[in-house]
Amino acid sequence: MITSNASEKIHQYNNTGLHYNIVATQVYKARGLESDWFSGKYQSYLTAALISFDMGRMMGQGGKNKYDIGAGGFATKLHKKLIAIKPTIQHLIKKQLIDLDIEKGKESIIYTYYELSAKGREGLNQRGAEFHVGTTKILHFINPELFLIIDSNASRAFRFFHNVKYRNTTQPGYSPDRYIECLSLAKEDILAFGVTAFQALENDVPIARIYDKLTFVTGSNLP
Repeated sequence: MITSNASEKIHQYNNTGLHYNIVATQVYKARGLESDWFSGKYQSYLTAALISFDMGRMMGQGGKNKYDIGAGGFATKLHKKLIAIKPTIQHLIKKQLIDLDIEKGKESIIYTYYELSAKGREGLNQRGAEFHVGTTKILHFINPELFLIIDSNASRAFRFFHNVKYRNTTQPGYSPDRYIECLSLAKEDILAFGVTAFQALENDVPIARIYDKLTFVTGSNLP
């Protein structure tokens, strides 16, 4: 199971992912001080998180394009996307995964996922391709208590232990429907583990972040 040997997996992640933890902690702190997580001010923290979480190569060249909303690059496009998704997803930004009726939130999450991951000239991937992994990272840092990060390691873990129809390739076949499926399965795993015990794995760390660490280590240890 993804949650098997959870304490050991958290320890392994923290020993090798210090740079991720440092940035994530600072972004969570900034989130706690903000009232609008779709604002230009908070967007700078989202951008820092994306760069630190290995998305920089898809965000174009130069800090100005990444951070300056008026420069016409990644920052401009992300700002437009955040404005577009705010009315649809705002009611979910204080929800926890363990409490959310995922079926009721499904339509909003899928719309938001499509909007953020879309390819093309106005897409967030500056290479023109889709932006699936980046989408889940944006969602996570908008609400780290609800949204999971799904990358190649996480998709491998979900494929192996929950039979989610990802491929074991560099392009696993990310999709909004599979993302919803992963949220549902993660919720089941956490509830089966016991919410209090799960949160105690790392006090004061958002619950979806704890689960992300487990999927990362689990997936990276699979063939």
